[in-house]
Amino acid sequence: MNRKQTKQLATRLLHESIKTTHSRILTAGLLFVFAYLAVRLFKLLIFSLRGFSSGILALGVISLGLWFLWKDRRQLEKLQAGDEDRLLGYVLILGGAVLFPFCVTSEWSLALVCSVILTGVACSVWGAAFFQKHLLSTLLILGGILPNKSPIAKALWQAFTPPNSLERLMAWGGGWTLKAIGQQVKFANDIISLPGGSVRVDWGCNGFDMALNIAVAGLMIGLLFKQRRSHITLMIAIGIFLALVFNIPRIVLLAMSQAYWGKSAFEFWHGFWGGQIFSALLFTTYYYVVMAIINRKPLKPKT
Repeated sequence: MNRKQTKQLATRLLHESIKTTHSRILTAGLLFVFAYLAVRLFKLLIFSLRGFSSGILALGVISLGLWFLWKDRRQLEKLQAGDEDRLLGYVLILGGAVLFPFCVTSEWSLALVCSVILTGVACSVWGAAFFQKHLLSTLLILGGILPNKSPIAKALWQAFTPPNSLERLMAWGGGWTLKAIGQQVKFANDIISLPGGSVRVDWGCNGFDMALNIAVAGLMIGLLFKQRRSHITLMIAIGIFLALVFNIPRIVLLAMSQAYWGKSAFEFWHGFWGGQIFSALLFTTYYYVVMAIINRKPLKPKT
């Protein structure tokens, strides 16, 4: 496409976007959404380049939702919004547009407002039936748009589990691992003590965030390869288990670094590069396990 064709296309899209009241409302709502998404996607890209898996997963979740919609584009062309659905969509779009300027200081509020606007756009274009027929795509896209979801997962975990349960489990696993390799170690609650020093397993080191990320990765892989629900559930469960198991050697290295190897060694294993080493080992192992599940041939009944 040359420069002249690009200019003609842009002119035609601009004309279509302001041609009717319906198109003007949609355009106004989508402009707010695109403004938010531009900033959101830029942040996700920066996080991904820095090696944070959450950014890569969020981009993957959004892309997967859009891919499912693209595959079903023939069905979308057949959906038409009724008058009531269109009116409801307008109310959501305009309401979100009014609230948008008041939410710019809160990323979560801004994301929720944009989700409301997108819901209104879908409702006014395809009707409420869209959400029934494309619920999975809707949840994937809206879930990827929402920012840092770890605090919500943390709050839910802490609401239904005993205090510091995962931290104590990691300290227990790290303590017994140190005993197995001949270290004189004492561990109680969330503290591991060696003759040269002690470490406390805090929330950031209990493996929860990595387990959450790998669970999302398992869900994405299962959906992408069109696996049965039982297989997807198995992939998620195995991913969570592996994340917690792989976190124990890191706890061991942190304890030994604190006790014997000095501050620089502790900061290495506790910081970015230490995390990336264990993440790479974890995801590599998980990949081969998941591929084995996907490629496993069902047993044929004996005749």
